[in-house]
Amino acid sequence: MPLLTITDLTVDGVVLPQPLIGGVSIKPEKVWSKNTGRTAAVTMVGTILDVKTTVDIKWPALPVEKVELIERVVSNKDRPFVPMSFTDQTGASRTMTVYFGTPTYNCFDWIDGEWRVTDLSVSAVQQ
Repeated sequence: MPLLTITDLTVDGVVLPQPLIGGVSIKPEKVWSKNTGRTAAVTMVGTILDVKTTVDIKWPALPVEKVELIERVVSNKDRPFVPMSFTDQTGASRTMTVYFGTPTYNCFDWIDGEWRVTDLSVSAVQQ
């Protein structure tokens, strides 16, 4: 199975840099009802109310300008919920309204004579 990546990631009309090859995880997450849990007989009960998607995105080493672009989109306090378009795990084009978790910037380095940010990642969570 090929590694999953997204070549057409657009957030609020802004085309973001291509994520790292193998750097995209798409997780359909079940939202359960309040009465969900185990009975005295240890049988699971509850109702799935909906399935919401979380997309974890990691980028390769990027120049500062591209990191600033990503930061403007994922940390915009005036627009916490934005449309995100991408190709999902089935190959279908998909648009969903998302909010972003806290971006992570783990390392900064000179690569090919240019200051780059490595290990940049963020999660997009369907509203």
